[in-house]
Amino acid sequence: MQRIISSRLAWTAAILLTAINTYSFADRQLPSIMIPELKAELFLTDAQIGFLFGTVFAIFFGIATVIFGRLADTPYRKNVLIYAIIMWSVLTGLCGIAQQFWDLIIFRIGVGVGEAALGPIALVVFAAYFTREKLPLALGIWGTGPFLGSALAGWGGAAVITNMDSIKPYIGLLSNFSDWRITFFLFAIPGLLFALFLKFLPFPETNIEKSESAAFMPFFKKAWKFFLLMFIGVTITGLVGYSVLAWGIEMLVRVHDIPKTIAGQNFGIFNIFLGIGGSVGAGIIASNMIAKGTINAHLKIAGIFVILLWLSLLLFTLSDNSFYSQIGLAGMILFMSCGPGLYGAAFQSASPINLRGRTASIYYISANVIGFALGPFALGFFNDFIFNAENGYDQTGIRYSLLSIGIILYPIAALCFYKASKLFLPLQAEAE
Repeated sequence: MQRIISSRLAWTAAILLTAINTYSFADRQLPSIMIPELKAELFLTDAQIGFLFGTVFAIFFGIATVIFGRLADTPYRKNVLIYAIIMWSVLTGLCGIAQQFWDLIIFRIGVGVGEAALGPIALVVFAAYFTREKLPLALGIWGTGPFLGSALAGWGGAAVITNMDSIKPYIGLLSNFSDWRITFFLFAIPGLLFALFLKFLPFPETNIEKSESAAFMPFFKKAWKFFLLMFIGVTITGLVGYSVLAWGIEMLVRVHDIPKTIAGQNFGIFNIFLGIGGSVGAGIIASNMIAKGTINAHLKIAGIFVILLWLSLLLFTLSDNSFYSQIGLAGMILFMSCGPGLYGAAFQSASPINLRGRTASIYYISANVIGFALGPFALGFFNDFIFNAENGYDQTGIRYSLLSIGIILYPIAALCFYKASKLFLPLQAEAE
C-alpha cells in the first residue's frame, strides 16, 4: 500500500479529523458545566447525572463501536462517518428540548451511537496516511481532541452561558428557552458544517481487498495477551480521566469555593495549553524514539506518564490549598493528554492493515465504553452513597471519591503498559 507521508493532504486530513474529534468531546463534556441547572430543572441526582452522561452514553457507544469498527475496514467508511456526524449533531440539539430524565437518555443514546463511528474510522485513515515513525505525532495531534473539546465545553460553554443575555437578541425564538437548552442548540451547528467539509476530503485507498493479512480470529488468538494488557491499561486511564473531565470543574467549586465561571475558564486554559502540549509533545518524543530504533517507545513513555498521573492525582485531591490543587489538576490534564495518541499508534502499528478498524474498536471500547461509562457514574455514586452527609462528609467529599478511584488503579495501568511493550515488538514486525 502506498502511503502519503507528511503531504499537504495528509496533514489537512489530520487537522480536520482532529477538529471533529474536538467537537465530539466538547459535546460529551458539555453537560458537566450544566450540572446545577439540570438538577434544578429536571430534578436529577449526582448519580443520575453520571449515569446519564457516562454510563448510558457509553454502553450504546460501545455496541456501535463494534459495528463501526467493521465498517471502518470497508470502502464505505467515508459516507458512514459523514452520516454519523449529522446524526449526533442533530441529537445534540434535541437534548435542548428534553423535559424529563428519560428524554435525555434517548437523545444521549443517539449521540453515543453517532460518535462511535469517528474513532475507528479516523484511526484507519491516519494509519493509511502516515508511516510508523510519523504515526505517533499525527495521532498526538488527533489526541488533543479530548482536551480541546473539554476546554471548548468548559471554557466556551461557560462563556456562552455567562453571556447568554447578549446572545439572545440574535437567536430569535430560541431566546425563549432556558440557557442550558440554548447551549445544546448552538452546539449542534458545528457538526453539520464538519459533515459538509468532510464530503470534500479524499480518503486514502487502503486496498483492503488485496491484503494478505490473516483474518481477525487467528490474529487475535496470537495477539490476545497484548490486547488484554492494553485493554486493561487504557480502561483504567480512561476511567479516571473521564472522572476528572466530567467532575473536575465541580470539584474546584465544591472543595475550594472557586466560582464556576473562574473554574471553567481555568479548566479550559489547562486543557488548551497542556492538552495540546502533552499530546503533541508525547507524539514528537515517541516519533523521534521510534525513528532512532526504539520501536515500542509509545508504551514505554505511556507507563512513565501514568506514574506521573498518579502523583498529580494525589496533589489535586488532597491539597487544601486551591492553588496547589489546581497545579495537581493541571498535571493530570498534561499527563492524561499524552496517552491517546500513544495508545492509538500502538494499536494500529501492531495490527494488519485489513484489521485496523476492528482493533481500533477494541481501543475505543476500553477508553470510551468502560472508562466513560463507569468513571463519571462511579464518582457520582461515591458522592451520593459513600462520601455523603450521613457518613460525616460535606460537599467536599467529592475529593475522596476521585481519590478512591485512581489511587490503586493507576499503578496497575503502568504495569500493564510495561508488559505490553514487550509483546508489541513481534506483532509490529509481522504487521509490516
